[in-house]
Amino acid sequence: MVGPVVGMLLGVLDAVVNHVPEMLGEGGTASAERGGWSHAAEFAGLILDAGWAWAATAVLAGWWVSRHARVAAGMVRGALAGGVALGFATTSYYGADLLLEGSAWSGVAPRFWLIASVLLGPPLGVVGASIGLPGPAGVVAALVVPAGAALQTTVLPPPAASVMAEPVRWSVWTAAVVAAVLVAGRSRNRSAVTSPASAGRGPLGG
Repeated sequence: MVGPVVGMLLGVLDAVVNHVPEMLGEGGTASAERGGWSHAAEFAGLILDAGWAWAATAVLAGWWVSRHARVAAGMVRGALAGGVALGFATTSYYGADLLLEGSAWSGVAPRFWLIASVLLGPPLGVVGASIGLPGPAGVVAALVVPAGAALQTTVLPPPAASVMAEPVRWSVWTAAVVAAVLVAGRSRNRSAVTSPASAGRGPLGG
């Protein structure tokens, strides 16, 4: 159930925050002249619209469903959860957009992103399932989302016209660095626990 739930949450929340300025009557107002609620929604929208956030949803779903499974079964579960999560995210986004805006679900974009969800969701879910693996494989898998977030924010930064562009950039970079440090610390602790020297010591340190 985690795939559909996190997918629907992402899709609906992304669609809603993108419509907050219109709901507040500030749709035609320049970003700098909007109120606090619109700025908060703009900040959230710039993050939720980013490809790395959608990728993170599939990775999260894959990690969650595979936590207590054997490796092979976990990879299968992760792939299915990642694909389902992005599929539900896409349909929920355009469904909510239809309700909020009244526009018909037509054109190339919905079909394109739905196909992309089916193709990219499973491998991202496998990445999530790989986070629990020991050694370098688990470390690399855990770094995929923070590295992807930092890279996308650098190569494809938020639009400069938004007053939230700079706060979003710094927030994403900071979160990516913190996540990388946590992953490195977790890996170091695991290595210390499983090292031959630690394993050979008894309760009295002998």
